Amino acid sequence: MRRRLAPLLVRFTDEELLLFSATHPVVDAPYLTGLDEGQRRLAVQVAYRSLCAHGAVAVDGGEGMELPETIVAMLQVRASARSVLLISKATPDVGVLRYHHLGSDVVVLEDVTDDGMHEFRLTDPEKLPDEVDAFCAVEGVADGHGDPVMLTVGSFTAGDLAQELWGEGVAQFDATVWRAAPDASHQQVLLGVLLGTAGSWSSRRSLVPDEADDRVIEMQPARVAGVGDFILDELLGTQGSEMKPDTWHLMRR
Repeated sequence: MRRRLAPLLVRFTDEELLLFSATHPVVDAPYLTGLDEGQRRLAVQVAYRSLCAHGAVAVDGGEGMELPETIVAMLQVRASARSVLLISKATPDVGVLRYHHLGSDVVVLEDVTDDGMHEFRLTDPEKLPDEVDAFCAVEGVADGHGDPVMLTVGSFTAGDLAQELWGEGVAQFDATVWRAAPDASHQQVLLGVLLGTAGSWSSRRSLVPDEADDRVIEMQPARVAGVGDFILDELLGTQGSEMKPDTWHLMRR
């Protein structure tokens, strides 16, 4: 099992990122989303003091804010990356959405939790497989086995065949790719991986589904140790189209 290599660089909240105009067209802001306009203004005002603890310095009579050079460089890579690999991880204890902002020389890893906390790390592009493997590593689960299985959305939701296929569900991953300049010739894909005590299964669905089979899910047996490779092979080899945060849903807790 590969281990995570990148150390924590900095941690920001939704409102801190908003304060210095570091929002992103695809990155979720789960805490701010639940606030009305007045509450958002108050949250941003309170965030000012917290930013100072990160080394920010007020400039231009308090109208601007200066951050350490390493943080500025990281946010510039994040803002300019033309592709973002998104992977959500949902377990009984954890709900986190990982963004891999794919720069040419560095990858910005951004973990966003349900309470609106953003944790940033940096890694080299060649170490991306190790990072994805580490993020997808789960203990107490079994490899999938047997032939592919066709399930309806209704039967999947109801848990039909659950005991036979995956037993107790331990973790679920959903993944897709966002691109700032989408290529219309490529299909937008959403991957799903369900890891269980009796077996693990993957699915691959178009986000512009055929109405004839939109209610059917094909589950393929999956190797526990190969989840990261499956996601990278399927998504970074398939150019995605542009997505907005309100047009898709990745599983949380």
